[in-house]
Order: sequence, then C-alpha cells, then structure tokens
Amino acid sequence: MIGLSDSIEAQQRLRGHILETPLLRVPALDSVAGCQVYLKAENLQLTGSFKIRGAMNSLLQLTAEQRRAGVVTASSGNHAKAVSWAASKLSLDVHVVMPHNPNPSKLEAIRALGATVLFAGTASSERAAKARELQAMGKVLVHSHADEAVIAGQGTIGLEIVEACPQIDTIVVPVGGGGLISGIATAIKGLSNQIKVVGVEPSGAPRYTESLKSGFPVTLGHVDTIADGTRCDHADPGNYRRIQEMVDEITLVDEESIKAALRACVLDAKIIAEPSSCLGLASAMSKTLSVDTHEKVCFVITGGNNDIQMLKSLL
Repeated sequence: MIGLSDSIEAQQRLRGHILETPLLRVPALDSVAGCQVYLKAENLQLTGSFKIRGAMNSLLQLTAEQRRAGVVTASSGNHAKAVSWAASKLSLDVHVVMPHNPNPSKLEAIRALGATVLFAGTASSERAAKARELQAMGKVLVHSHADEAVIAGQGTIGLEIVEACPQIDTIVVPVGGGGLISGIATAIKGLSNQIKVVGVEPSGAPRYTESLKSGFPVTLGHVDTIADGTRCDHADPGNYRRIQEMVDEITLVDEESIKAALRACVLDAKIIAEPSSCLGLASAMSKTLSVDTHEKVCFVITGGNNDIQMLKSLL
C-alpha cells in the first residue's frame, strides 16, 4: 500500500515534466457554495486534466525493456490523453482502448498525439478486457486508477494544495475509478488528520457509495452520467480499501446539479471545467455536502477537456 512518501517522491520525479497548477481563491462562488471556495485548477494542466501526473509518474519508472515493449491503457479520454502525451515525450509506442462513444474532442487529441486507438464496448470493464489482451501480448499496462505509481502521482495534488494553503479545512474530490481520491487522501492523511477529504460521485454511477453500503467492492449493471470522466462501472478493491480507511465522506449528486455547477464554474468563476470536474461544487451547491461560510474548502477541478458542442448546449 502506498503512503505519503510515495507522493513526495513522485513530486520530485515529476518536476520539469508537469505544471504545478494554481490554487485559486474564488469569492464569486462563495454564496452559491456556502463556504470559502478554493479551486485546484487541474484544467490548466499540460494535457488539460490531472491525469498527466499519474501517467508520467508511472512511465518515468519503466525499465529499458518495458520502454521497448510500449504501453497500453484503457480510458474514456483524459487518462488516455495523458498516457499518450507522456509516451510521446518519452518516445514510447502507445495503444489506447476507448469506448465506442468517446468524447469527440478527447479522441481527436489522443490521435493527434500519435496513439493507436482501439474501441471496445461502452463499459469500462469491456475496455479493460481489451487492454489486458494487449498486455498478454507484451505491452505494459498503465491502469487509469489501479496502478500504485499512478495513484502516487495523483497524490501530488494534495501536497500542492497544502503547500499553497496550509489552513485548508476540506478537500472535495470527484470520484470515478477512485485513483485520484485514493492518492489525495493518502497524501493528505499522511500530513494531517485535521483536513477532511470528501469524495463525490454522480448518482448515475455510484460505485463506491454502493460498495460502502454493501461492505465490499461492487460492479454496477449500468452507468449513465454526463460526467464522462467518471463512467467507471466498478469499484477497484484497492481503492475501495483506501476510501474506506481514509476518506471522511462520499456524497452523490444528480445530473441537474452537475449541469448547474458547470454553468457556475464557466459563467461566474470564468473557469472552463468539464462536467466531471464539477461534481464537488455541485455537492456544495445542492447541499448534499454540508459546509459553512467560514470553512476553507478546496474543490479539485479535475479537467477542462470539453466537447464544445456539449458545453454550448449547457450554457
């Protein structure tokens, strides 16, 4: 199980390869969120999302033999783009398995980075199965959320938040496969048990909410949400254990709340955020997350790789 030291080492390893994104104090959102709003702007990251942290941390640790073999990943978009970008910088061959209904802008960006794109179903389990086939043929699998090097890389976000604002009270994190919140919670709880870590899932994909109720990791029969970066249909066992042990709370938000939060981000905060990024803000705006006006709350804006036509339809 990874710990704080793994994210500290990742932070050192990643210097010069990624951006240290700003922690923005955004008073324009205080009244709608009911707290003092801080945004960790990973939409400004090199690939437009936080995923480059974990992808680059993983690829930088490959052996010479693994680099020659090339890598494969399964992703709905942002992780695939990050692995493709990192692989292009390190001159590695990369195959990406995407769903048959990908975000068009993400697909275009991944292809532009030189990745070979394959398609498999619409469920994350179908993409994972196809990626494992290529792994069996010799490719190195870079898992989007169940790779410890990836999780440690995502944890560097937590380190940067505390470095920028040691007085932060709560960090609110969108939850998809669970790697991001696992990394952040591991780093934060290694620094201080006084800082709350809260996860937010879309009600159309409540993997970890249902898992915590059941007492074991579950697989959902169907997921449906506008937050395409969180359309994972199962709870990873390792991330389930991390969430169970270190995350203070998991909340759910519905589709209309996600849309309202996206509009607030774009129109009030002037932040271009994709739907998945807005889960945290949606939970505060819809009161599924309880905060108070004096609380310093950081909402992790996970990415800004929008389908422009979808974005236009929501504004």
